[in-house]
Amino acid sequence: MMKKKHIVMLVVLFLAIIGISSSAYIIYEDEVAVVKQLGKIKTVIINSSDKTDVAENLKLNKNDSVTIEASKGLHFKIPLFQEVIKYDAKYLTYKSRQEKINTKDNRSLDIQMYAQYRIIDPAKFNQAVIAVSRANPIMDKRLYPVVIQSANQLVFNDFFQNEVLEQHIDEKLQGLNTQLLKDFGIYVTDVGVNRKTFPQDNVPSIEAKMSKQIEKESEKYIAEGDSAYQKAKASTDRQRKEIIATAVEVAALTKAEADAEAIKIYQESLKKDLSFYKFIQRMNIYTDMRDTTIFLDKDNDLLEYINGY
Repeated sequence: MMKKKHIVMLVVLFLAIIGISSSAYIIYEDEVAVVKQLGKIKTVIINSSDKTDVAENLKLNKNDSVTIEASKGLHFKIPLFQEVIKYDAKYLTYKSRQEKINTKDNRSLDIQMYAQYRIIDPAKFNQAVIAVSRANPIMDKRLYPVVIQSANQLVFNDFFQNEVLEQHIDEKLQGLNTQLLKDFGIYVTDVGVNRKTFPQDNVPSIEAKMSKQIEKESEKYIAEGDSAYQKAKASTDRQRKEIIATAVEVAALTKAEADAEAIKIYQESLKKDLSFYKFIQRMNIYTDMRDTTIFLDKDNDLLEYINGY
């Protein structure tokens, strides 16, 4: 009898262990979940910080009967009747396909964008998306056009200034997030363009434009250099002429002053000693006539001057 009793207890214990193991489940901090009962969502397990947003979203989507659990950790379900579906609560990354866009000034670019988003309302996500793998087509349809529209409003140079592009996207992101949360239970936190390239069929024309631009700039700088050289040369020539003219003028004035001083000294000398002056002049004549034979008439004035008469 005791043996049968022990067997029964072991069976009960075994069944209890199986029951507990099949009913207990753990939701980790980086997870959210929905609990379905007979295919219908009964409970959502979410981040405590999202409780208000989830409650409003459940009401908007007429899911008021769904219970909100904001605590993670150990939970229990009714085996066979209830099913737990878990989703990653961390930030998920979306990468778009590459697409050609035209900027406001009609220049083409190939761009690829990314977005960081997370699942806030797992109930709506389960109803509308079902799996994370199916989120990308939704982003392609809802988020990507916003970036394209923003890019089309920018001129080419502005497009490469991240702050300008982000400002255009952020202005539309708040309204977009309201709709994404309502329709799919997701919230986008960051959007950006991580790849910007020229379309391959545009490369030859771009190179030609760049070559023409470089040539144009070169001609401009050469012309500016020639103009600066001519101006500098003209200024230098003018200064040279002015310096020479000033020097000639100063030299002429100096010579005139020297000549005047010489004449003055000469005149004063004549006044002081005329006989000495005549003597000096005779000496100069003698020097000039040295080793020279000349014939003079006796009545010639020069002969009288030489002889000192």
